[in-house]
Amino acid sequence: MVDGLLEAFAGTAAFWPLLYILVGTVLGILVGALPGLSSPMAIIVLLPITYTMETISAFQLMIGIYVGTKLGGSYASILLRTPGTPAAACTALDGFPMAEKGRAGEAIGYSVMSSTMGGLFGWVVAVSFVPFIASVALHSEPADIALIGIAGLVLVSAFVRGSMVRGLIGVLLGLLIASVGYDIQDGVERYTFSHPMLASGLPFAAVLVGFFGITVVLSDLEMIGRRSEIAARTSKIRLPSPAAFFRRWRAWSIGTGYGVLVGAIPGVGADGSTFLSYATVRNQSRNPPPEAFGTGVPEGIIAPESSNNATTGGTMIPMLTLGIPGDGSTAVMLGAMILHGLEPGVMLMQNNASLVYGILVAILVATVMMFFVGWGASRAIIRVLRQERSLLFPFIIVFASIGAFAADNGPFPIYVALACGVAGFFLEKCGFSVVTIVLGAVLGPIIEYNVRLGLAYSNGDWAVFVDTWPRMLLCAIIVLLVSNEIWRATRARPAGTEAGLDKGSETT
Repeated sequence: MVDGLLEAFAGTAAFWPLLYILVGTVLGILVGALPGLSSPMAIIVLLPITYTMETISAFQLMIGIYVGTKLGGSYASILLRTPGTPAAACTALDGFPMAEKGRAGEAIGYSVMSSTMGGLFGWVVAVSFVPFIASVALHSEPADIALIGIAGLVLVSAFVRGSMVRGLIGVLLGLLIASVGYDIQDGVERYTFSHPMLASGLPFAAVLVGFFGITVVLSDLEMIGRRSEIAARTSKIRLPSPAAFFRRWRAWSIGTGYGVLVGAIPGVGADGSTFLSYATVRNQSRNPPPEAFGTGVPEGIIAPESSNNATTGGTMIPMLTLGIPGDGSTAVMLGAMILHGLEPGVMLMQNNASLVYGILVAILVATVMMFFVGWGASRAIIRVLRQERSLLFPFIIVFASIGAFAADNGPFPIYVALACGVAGFFLEKCGFSVVTIVLGAVLGPIIEYNVRLGLAYSNGDWAVFVDTWPRMLLCAIIVLLVSNEIWRATRARPAGTEAGLDKGSETT
């Protein structure tokens, strides 16, 4: 592991790798600062540029964006009370009141410091666990890989917003998308409707562009014509002293702990960890008292921001070892691996160890760059926040269309991207998450291939999926999550019926 990291550090310590990471970090901070834009969308827009780049260079750019958006979302939360990213919503609870009191520079300073410390801690955890879990995963057989993929789909369905039923429906839609085209083993056409353009399947790049690019633009059309009022008289950041920051060690430690643990759970990501860390710190706080939270206390910024950035390391653990994304950005990165000819999953560490270590080193470098860019570029970021963010929408559509066109050098992928974008817009309005759809499309072929291979090795005996204790454990997790959702649904239905009867009898 040490040799791999040292080699990755040596490869990153050159002009072009550092430039890719810096450009990605700057773009990530700017994208995160603009409400309505997101890390997955920024990665999707730049995806066509990465086609001609080396694989490690492409991921250095993506990692810079991924890390930068974590901090960028806090600027809009503090200055506008409008979170730039969903994970930054908690930061607005105390960040905006501090800005209204004339302490915007101090609030941003705490955000920058907390984000950096959380990101560094998350990196340490990722470096510690990724090689270990990858070494264990190398001994996996096809049945293990198939169950890991299925468990990942069920976990994401269980933890995304809304009900698990909606999550599973999204996963099934993704599996349906992945099944279009020739069967990889039998050579039979599936869902092509005799259309020659569908014989090779739906272009995966076009699917990603549609769900993560065009869907976002359609959802944010209501922002056209809006300008933002900044709740700050000064744009100068005031970083807290080390003594003032580490005196609030409880908020930082709880935030980073939740960030790493929750970030490693597929499908939860930073959105869930920030609220958990904020609520825990608030309930356990004595100085300041819990009732002071929401009026502008630094602990209310430190906890969610450190948690937000610690998830960066947490999400890398399942993505780099098991091929299961922790959030939308890592789902897009898994798609990018496929587009670059890689097979994400348990064999990634064995076949492309240099890429895994290069990604881990890029996270560390991007975190350090995030600190200096966030510290020194506050004036530029505030100037961007004052603009109409809808001015970016035409550029997003153009770059998204270019990315879709590059998938097959023809107009058909553009039609696919538009169709997926419109479908994603209506699905989002109905409470579905496009992350589950993309995850189903990513993991679908891997699960199908390994299920068939496992059955071939066992002469068609389905007992192969429960003949070892790890497989039984995975099956138990799957059954437990599904059973829990069924139990909750059946329990809620009689309660709602009873409440309706009571209400009717009272009216009578």
